[in-house]
Amino acid sequence: EKIEMNKVRKQERLKILMVDDEENILSSLKRLFFDENYEVLTATSGIEGLEILKNNEVAAIVSDQKMPEMSGTEFLAKARKISPDSVRIVLTGYADTKIATDAINKGKAYGFLTKPWDDNDLIITIKNAADRYGLVRENTRLTELNKKQNEELKKWNAKLGLYVQQQTIDLTFQNEELKKLNEKLVKTLKDSVTAFSNLIELRDKTVSSHSNNVAAISAGIAKRISLGVSEIETIAVAAQLHDIGKIGLPDIVLSKGLEELSREEMEEYQKHPVRGQAVVDFIEPLGTTGVLIRHHHEWHNSSGFPDKLKGDNIPMGSRIIAMADQFDRALSKNPGPQAVEKAFDKVHSLLGKQLDPSLYEVFGEVAKERMTQALPPNDTFEMELRVTELTPGFIISKEVRSGTGVLLLGRGTILDGQKIEAMKRRASIDPFRTGVYVWARKDQKMI
Repeated sequence: EKIEMNKVRKQERLKILMVDDEENILSSLKRLFFDENYEVLTATSGIEGLEILKNNEVAAIVSDQKMPEMSGTEFLAKARKISPDSVRIVLTGYADTKIATDAINKGKAYGFLTKPWDDNDLIITIKNAADRYGLVRENTRLTELNKKQNEELKKWNAKLGLYVQQQTIDLTFQNEELKKLNEKLVKTLKDSVTAFSNLIELRDKTVSSHSNNVAAISAGIAKRISLGVSEIETIAVAAQLHDIGKIGLPDIVLSKGLEELSREEMEEYQKHPVRGQAVVDFIEPLGTTGVLIRHHHEWHNSSGFPDKLKGDNIPMGSRIIAMADQFDRALSKNPGPQAVEKAFDKVHSLLGKQLDPSLYEVFGEVAKERMTQALPPNDTFEMELRVTELTPGFIISKEVRSGTGVLLLGRGTILDGQKIEAMKRRASIDPFRTGVYVWARKDQKMI
């Protein structure tokens, strides 16, 4: 009986393929996943990796970029033809946005990691890739099942009405299951966008919660001017990812104000909206999002970049993001009791030149509401709690960050069971340096 159970467990283990021309790297990767429930396959070249793919069902592929005979980008492009459902990840020894973009566009890579890698980040990336692989395969299975059941219903429709009715019930159940799975995929995409926006902040430490703040204000403006639900969602996602192209900028450029940049540094800085569009464009649902990212630095009077667009020729979403972006950056640069007033003055001074004047009134309403929401609710006091003491209903009073500084939850977030469980998982991966600060009512219960 134990032997049979071991066989079942072995069959359930997903396979991961690691490709690198250095044996010691492969050994390190294999050791890293020794205690994880994966079967790790290794190859020292792209050619060897392709042969392994022909004979194995692989959930995720991690490939080094710089290899003799065949680069990681070339290998992933060929691997995609053999095993299209496998999630592909590039591992490169140097942060090169062009290489990462090529891998994403040509090899349809899920993402890229740099050497030396962080063990926890690599393990989490592989787990997310394996989950994505499982969802895609399950979606395919359910779609095929749905198709087969439809064909079966057609054959039996004329013969047995009662049987058809029963099959219709079964089909409805399968459609509900498929709907739930698609909803889960959408949620996974949204969670990934939030995670990426928080990682962007780690590259630009001059702002705090910038992407999330810009997204909240931008979505509020879009709703207030009665844009469609789909367009509002697109603007919110673009706002969260508007600075994703900065990941490829040198640290020296990020550390300076725009007025301090040299001509060469300014030319490099002005590439980031285009890089941002290139990075997200490979994800089909984010195509329109990439356009808004590209144009969020265009100016109302055509003095912006990268395409010198003017006035109404600038997409509405880009104009909204530009205003929210300027406001939040002004807030972060002017701490103190007059910070909000100075931020509004900054935005007002840019109207007609950099920013669209027609959006200012609505922007003012949304920004003031957000500032009000950031204040402590009535009849509450601030307290520091351990993650295990949190219960639904608490309101986050200070940003929650992991031990390594990744933003997890912003100020004003209302906790529910799902968020609390997610924080517990993240605390076990990257322990928090402090407790969680919340606003609580005197009668609120703790665990």
